[in-house]
Amino acid sequence: MYKSNLLANSVRYALLGGLAAATLNTSAVLAAEDGAKVERIEVTGSRIKRTDMEAASPVLVMNREEIAATGLVSLGDILQTIPSAGAALNTAFNNGGNGSTNMDLRNLGSQRLLVLVNGRRWISSLGSTVDMNTIPTAAVERIEVLKDGASAVYGSDAIAGVVNIITRKDFDGVELSVYGGENLSEGDGRQYTADLTFGVTGEKGGLLFNMSHVTQQPIWAGDRDISSTGNSSTTENTRFRVDPTTLNQANQDALASAGYTIRSNGLYDLMSLPGTGEDVGIDKFRNRAGDVYNYAPDNYLVTPQNRNAFYVQGYYDLAENLRLVSDFMMTNRKSSQELAPMPVTLGASFGAAASRVDIHADNIYNPFGQTLYGDSDRAVANGEADGYVPYALQRRMLEAGSRRYEQNDVTYRAMVGLEGNITDTWSWSAHYIYGQNSQDELTTGLLNLTRINQALGANCDASTSCTALNLFGGPGSITDDMIDYITFDSVGRSGLTMKDYAFNISGDIFDLPAGSVGMAIGLERREETGYDTPDPLTVTGESSGNQRDATSGSFRLDEAYIELSIPVLESLIITPATRFSDHDVYGDNTSSKVGAEFRPIDDLLLRATWAEGYRAPSISDLYAGNADSFPSWSDPCNTRDSDGNTLDISGKPGCSGVPDGYSQANSQIRITQVASPDLKPETSESVTAGFVYNPSWLEGAELTLDYYNIKVKDAIGRYGYEDIATECAEGTNTTSCDFIDRDSLGNIVDLRNYLLNANNYDVSGLDMYTGYRFETGFGSFKTSLDMSYVIENNFNGKDQVGQQYGDGGYPRIKANFYIDWAMGDWDAHWKTRYVHSMMSNYYVDGVYDYYGVPESDYTKEFDAYMVHNISVGYSFAEYNTNVSLGINNLFAEKPESEYINNDLAMSTNNFSVTEYDVNMDRFVYLRATVKF
Repeated sequence: MYKSNLLANSVRYALLGGLAAATLNTSAVLAAEDGAKVERIEVTGSRIKRTDMEAASPVLVMNREEIAATGLVSLGDILQTIPSAGAALNTAFNNGGNGSTNMDLRNLGSQRLLVLVNGRRWISSLGSTVDMNTIPTAAVERIEVLKDGASAVYGSDAIAGVVNIITRKDFDGVELSVYGGENLSEGDGRQYTADLTFGVTGEKGGLLFNMSHVTQQPIWAGDRDISSTGNSSTTENTRFRVDPTTLNQANQDALASAGYTIRSNGLYDLMSLPGTGEDVGIDKFRNRAGDVYNYAPDNYLVTPQNRNAFYVQGYYDLAENLRLVSDFMMTNRKSSQELAPMPVTLGASFGAAASRVDIHADNIYNPFGQTLYGDSDRAVANGEADGYVPYALQRRMLEAGSRRYEQNDVTYRAMVGLEGNITDTWSWSAHYIYGQNSQDELTTGLLNLTRINQALGANCDASTSCTALNLFGGPGSITDDMIDYITFDSVGRSGLTMKDYAFNISGDIFDLPAGSVGMAIGLERREETGYDTPDPLTVTGESSGNQRDATSGSFRLDEAYIELSIPVLESLIITPATRFSDHDVYGDNTSSKVGAEFRPIDDLLLRATWAEGYRAPSISDLYAGNADSFPSWSDPCNTRDSDGNTLDISGKPGCSGVPDGYSQANSQIRITQVASPDLKPETSESVTAGFVYNPSWLEGAELTLDYYNIKVKDAIGRYGYEDIATECAEGTNTTSCDFIDRDSLGNIVDLRNYLLNANNYDVSGLDMYTGYRFETGFGSFKTSLDMSYVIENNFNGKDQVGQQYGDGGYPRIKANFYIDWAMGDWDAHWKTRYVHSMMSNYYVDGVYDYYGVPESDYTKEFDAYMVHNISVGYSFAEYNTNVSLGINNLFAEKPESEYINNDLAMSTNNFSVTEYDVNMDRFVYLRATVKF
């Protein structure tokens, strides 16, 4: 067996801090004086206790000092900076965010990463993702990231790996820490934290209590050049499009005499002129001339939130070999997002809900004096001619103010358990966990389409308790009374409850010539129940926001596992494991794993693993209610392009029912996201192989290199709205046509995009870490390099490496370089984060992708990106106080823009908020910690 002095050295050097991707657990001292008993502990990735920390699976460890040296206050933000992390939701997602921050490994999705606290499962969302900020950073002792599949040991979700958060223990005294920081030039993005920790330990037990507060203030998109412009065709003036044949002859003549022109698509495209009150009429329009609205200044770039949390943990020895353990953690997050005022979009081209609204002839603000129908079938039923073309109307409701989404999220988790020793080598543990997450969401600035229909109808006046709506006047024509009548605040609630019961036992079962054979066995039952209850107007589709049905469902999962550690030779250990799972919805499955550790010499460990993994469908996958989405894409059955040119669709049999002259009226087409109770679990197969080298001839040096390959089969995902439309149009899969509904004019009014076990991932790459710790007359130094090199990231046969996809990116190389120094009461840290160059995602292998811009007109390469963070600290030993001052993004590095403005940017802010520093400014912070 190999020497144990390596771990003792790593513990000593860990006092230097510095965020390092070590493969050693630097939190527990296993080695003692010669002849002393060596403690066995549990390493993340295995349930078998062992006396060494280096195992077959690669594990990254960050201790408390290293976490503090990042200068970040969010556990999720810290984890998103490691090189193996992929794109995941964070607080820089304003449009589509919900205040949470997730973690991703290998760009396989946050739902394929298992999060544990003290080795036990943490509460997740309906989609089986975990908000990392529900775990307060102040309570964390260290973070362990297992970069290997671990379903055989831990169960569902551990396809890409495991994050295990270890909380503080055995703390005596009182500690108070405060932190404050802001962007130096802009003075925004301020963050404040305060946390108090109290602990006491006695002969038979201990208690620790921690409470913390975090405030994060916003950054506005308009306050950074790169994100300050985003154009929308829905402006503060009403945009009105109408086919001449929709209007009676008098109106046609009036429009012609007023000089309005018919566009190449055969429609009038008009903009209302500024006006107030009843100042409307056919003469109050002008031809649209590229009018756009800049929505960006009204959007957050970084969203604000406040978090309050407390954590209490205790243990008590009931008998010599029986201990009661318990902990309780609760976090309350109040967060918000803010978007530009709601656009009102009416007419069939904007979907089924918008098609319900007619503008009645008797409405006092209708300048045409004839009823304008939003739906062709309803128009024909009311006496209009076949082929009636509904109007299309857009207007930005500035008078209603910005849309605001506010979340009040409460997450708590309680655990109570027993643990004990049977013999010197056998131990057991049992626990019960109850966790619950609930979120109330208030949305303001929404529009009630039923009220709008009434306000645009006949007989709308005070006698009918109705306020007529003026959509044909210019900005300012909509009064407060009109706004009060058509707007509403949406209130929704969602949540998930988890119950987890587990029993584990491990020890040595017999001896071989090379050592003892270890075994761990265990049983676990997990029950989850979840719900999503949208506002009633959202469910009925009367809201101007996306329609969404309610969600309700539950499942139960029973599992049993066995794990072995077999010393084949003194230098070779084999670690097989198998887990049996029984899910009450889809049935049963089995996952297995085998690892090998071979140490040919004391300085070198060779390691490899092969593992099967699985992810059970989440409650959202199985039971989510149908929900609208309006992505921008091009209908393959268009018979005219945007310039009115004829397109040949004669070779597309699925377009045979589309009338000649059809051109989609809106770039956003309605699709319905549909869940499925018939989903099966995702499965995976992963391989890792590498080595750990700690040269005895160079004390303090280490090198690890690991290869990984993960294949995910039957991954749960949408079939793809573009694939459905294309397959239908081209006749390659005629059943796809069953998922599409068109109106008599050819417009797609609904496309049902189902969840299926239809996707496949194949990712591979190399993880490398090298570090060197040394002492000089000028203090202790540590240098380290943590790097991830991606060989392939293949999704459904398409390799994405080197491409940026809006807020998601697949850089070939990501790396962190550190220099840490300590001398006496002083310490200092320098970190450089590197992201390799990427190409814009619009073109892949010369093929048009997404926007229809000719390749010769626009391609772009984003240069490699480096950001530098520094900090310096001093300890006032006499006062038990430590103060540190730091600057993140020392040189105020800015990312490159995807486009001139957001017009052709796939990301909301014209750059990826997952790969690049969002502040784009020097963030200066000060932290002070005092112990009593």
